Amino acid sequence: MDPLIAKLQAAGRLGKNPKKVATLAAFEDASTETRVNEFCRTLGRQFGSKCEVTQQMWLFNELRVAQLRGIAAGEASRADLVIVSVHHAQSFPGEVLEWFGLWVAQKGSRPAALVALFDPAYVGDSTALQSYLKEAARKGKMEFLVRAEETPDEN
Repeated sequence: MDPLIAKLQAAGRLGKNPKKVATLAAFEDASTETRVNEFCRTLGRQFGSKCEVTQQMWLFNELRVAQLRGIAAGEASRADLVIVSVHHAQSFPGEVLEWFGLWVAQKGSRPAALVALFDPAYVGDSTALQSYLKEAARKGKMEFLVRAEETPDEN
């Protein structure tokens, strides 16, 4: 069993055998999108064929448009699982910060989890981004979990 998904289940955010898991992912580029897709495939395999995993996907650049940012915030507020997949950086782009503020405010008391998917630690430091996401999760009363890609095996 995937340890991150096991933690989500243990926290009670998704339940033991959910019939449907609605995810929304915000990602930076093609490689971070691939990371989201792999995570969601693992999520689907973990829960089996009786669980429908739905995905809404938003490229960070799309969040520059205020109307799209509002739509993405509404979708995130209804998601069971919000996934943010990024490369290491000191901060998020302004439009992404605005999106966080919108969807956390719209979320209400609905149970949800925030999952951050990062590059391997040897590529850089994501401390500032993790701190921001942890605070957003706290404000939204969400479970916050982090995964950094594993270091490739050296042969």
